[in-house]
Formats: sequence, C-alpha cells, structure tokens
Amino acid sequence: MPEHPQHPPVVTFASGARLLADLGIDPHATADTVRYIAQTRSDWPFGDPGEGRPYEYIWVSRARTMETRPFLKYFREHPPPPGTRGPDRKPRQPRRRS
Repeated sequence: MPEHPQHPPVVTFASGARLLADLGIDPHATADTVRYIAQTRSDWPFGDPGEGRPYEYIWVSRARTMETRPFLKYFREHPPPPGTRGPDRKPRQPRRRS
C-alpha cells in the first residue's frame, strides 16, 4: 500500500528520484544518484532475491522497481550528504582556447 494515496505503490530509480525531488527530500535527486546510492551504501534496503536484504526489487518488464514506502523511509532516515554537487550557482564560463 502506498505511503500516501497519491504516491505510486512502486517506483523505479527515475520515478523515485522525481518523487524525492517533489517531496523536497532530495531536491537534486536523479536516477543516477539514486542508483549510485543503491550500489555504494551497505545499508541499502533493496536487493535481488537471495541477497538477504529486507526488501526485494520487483521486476516490471525490464525495470527494477521498489516499494514506495520503504524507499521514502530510507531516504528520510538516510538523506544524501549535503556536500554532493547541486545545480550551478552561476552560469559556467566557456573554456579558454589556447
């Protein structure tokens, strides 16, 4: 059952990132940053069957999906570190050509 009636029951890495941004949990979340967290954090709660994780990925077609409730709970309890690179503060300068 979804955490909130408007939340989907499951999310992919991309839709989960959009949900994190929409809820203000991680305004700069992208599918790649969520995938990176999934691959590098030892306490990531999702895994393939037999990995011994609390929750299993649910395969839908060729996409891994995760239950929304534990996904959001994890990011609320373990937000990305604030030092991660966010959007540019000012426009980037073109590189000098020598």
